[in-house]
Amino acid sequence: MLVNTPYVLNANGALESILMPVFPTRKPANMSITEHELYEVNSDDHEWRKKYLDEMPGFLSGYFGRRYETLFNTKGRRVANTFLRTAVGDNVLPRLKKVSDKYKITAFAADHLQLAIFDDFEKLPTLDRQQIRNLAHNVAMYIETAFNGFIDRVKPSPDSDDALFKIYAAVADLLTPFNITPPYWSLYTNEKMHDRHILSAIARMTSPTWWTSQIKRRRDLQREHLSIAVGQVQKAASAYVSRTTLGEWKEQKKRNWEFFKKHELENQDGDRASLETMVLASNANPAVRRVELMVRMRGFEDLADELGCVGEFYTITAPSKYHAVRSSGGFNQKWNGSSPRDTQKYLCNVWARIRAALSREDLRVFGFRVVEPHHDGTPHWHMLLFMPPEHVDAVRDIMCYHARIDDSEELQSDRALKARFHVEPIDKEKGSATGYIAKYISKNIDGFALDGETDNETGQDLKGMSKSITAWSSRWKIRQFQQIGGAPVTVWRELRRVRGDEQIFNDADMDNVRFAADIGDWYAYTELQGGAFVARKNLTVRLSYETIEEGGAYAEEIKKVQGVFSPYLGVSSEITTRTVKWKIVPKSAASADDALNMDRNAVPWSSVNNCTEPQRRVSRNIELQLKSRGETGDPEQVSILIRGGILRTDPGKGLRIANNQLVDVTMGLDVDRVYVPDNFGNVERVFLRLGI
Repeated sequence: MLVNTPYVLNANGALESILMPVFPTRKPANMSITEHELYEVNSDDHEWRKKYLDEMPGFLSGYFGRRYETLFNTKGRRVANTFLRTAVGDNVLPRLKKVSDKYKITAFAADHLQLAIFDDFEKLPTLDRQQIRNLAHNVAMYIETAFNGFIDRVKPSPDSDDALFKIYAAVADLLTPFNITPPYWSLYTNEKMHDRHILSAIARMTSPTWWTSQIKRRRDLQREHLSIAVGQVQKAASAYVSRTTLGEWKEQKKRNWEFFKKHELENQDGDRASLETMVLASNANPAVRRVELMVRMRGFEDLADELGCVGEFYTITAPSKYHAVRSSGGFNQKWNGSSPRDTQKYLCNVWARIRAALSREDLRVFGFRVVEPHHDGTPHWHMLLFMPPEHVDAVRDIMCYHARIDDSEELQSDRALKARFHVEPIDKEKGSATGYIAKYISKNIDGFALDGETDNETGQDLKGMSKSITAWSSRWKIRQFQQIGGAPVTVWRELRRVRGDEQIFNDADMDNVRFAADIGDWYAYTELQGGAFVARKNLTVRLSYETIEEGGAYAEEIKKVQGVFSPYLGVSSEITTRTVKWKIVPKSAASADDALNMDRNAVPWSSVNNCTEPQRRVSRNIELQLKSRGETGDPEQVSILIRGGILRTDPGKGLRIANNQLVDVTMGLDVDRVYVPDNFGNVERVFLRLGI
């Protein structure tokens, strides 16, 4: 029995009759959380609405679901449905597809584990930390199972270089569906790969730890890229980065500081130093980094004055297709789906062409580059460069040509030309060159001395926006500051570790460079190193390195800074600047009461108590949980789980620990052993399987 009601216009503008059944219908099955919530708001349009929200990850469908609900409750069904059809269907979904296609992975064969991996990657932006770790374990098992199969077929020997390369190529090919570059791939393609590279690469590709970092990184970028696509990153919503990314950045900073407070540094003699104090005194402290940049910038300006050079301030922006949102607000219809990293890569290529052209014309410049985002996260460059006066016009022409040559047909107005490339000569009567760039340095670090100033991009408080800019740089791994020309700052920092007014180095030239760095005189340091245009091979002082065979987590050769030397005097001039080896250790408790307030990994407050009791309780807890699941709970099983391993229980199933509780994990059906994700153990397994 149905009750007739008047005809009304539906969301598509057509007449329809609303027929209300006397008895309520059953809710459709398999609805998402957002669909459940909207079904309660408006059940009539559920099926029609699905096509707009089903294609989105949960965190975005929830966002648009809340906007739909607000419109429905305040302006009615017609306006709410029109919003879905036009704003979402016509604008948002095509942009989402552009971004999603960039992160697509190739479907696997119909294997249980492979299909589980494929499904997880399809919903990667919605995965939490624990789900990412589980996915990483599954991918590592999939790669290692295939690796073992390659070994059995190829049967390499220690003298069979060709077989090792074949195995590496086969394992590396497994990463193709994930769009992840295999370790040492450039060495392989350039035929510069050695056996140790192959072993380390395979150890990485079969390590859950390596895969966790790769997948976590991919998830973070993909999620932020999707947020840009739907307009969550812009001055009308959240400038520079999404609110989620900004919150995660702040939370990570908080966790880092908590770690610094609970740990300290210990040297080989057992002496300890405050980790907090060391961090605050290093370049990890934004204030220290800002001061150092200003010192270097001022030194370059003094050097330019001494050489009779003039300064030019350039701004370079990418073509409109790289911008997701217009400067005035609203979606840019020309956007090609590029991420901030894609745009940064484009700008780097523009600069590479500029540098090559300058080199051909024997035009040399020095100065600094600052990268900062537009309100939608798209990066642009500011460059303060010094050069001889007679080179100004030629440098301008070269930079202008390469900055504007791409998509030049869109530059039909003076405003468009200026937006793509703009130059402003440094006028000493208006202020120093350092003053021109000081605001950009402060804005992109900590907002120092910018109280009360307004951000031109967003119209908001400039000092407050510095956190969003730093979070943007961290998320997209974009280097904000780059020195152009001059002597390297790495040597400057190393020399400042050696303090003293008396001569320390046997060579006077080396000691003069050290003294200039010691007193913080960048101008003198650059001059004594060879000048603003010095080549690296001609530096007065360079870094020396200590090579450690198999020193990395994946048995890789690593190089660590050991000291400095003079390339003119050779090895005999080498001075070790890092005589003390520090390691991070848990902070000692001053008393038993303090020890109770520290985490379970803290160093005991007394040499008598060796902290075995908390470990014993953890082991006992896991043992009882294993027995409750029908396992033996023997020490070997407990040890594997505590070390972060996966314990196989049934075909395709396993157990691991999360928050001291056992959780189920999907495993490969053909994996019939215990899997232990220990990096060094992983390297050993690779060596053993290769017979090395």
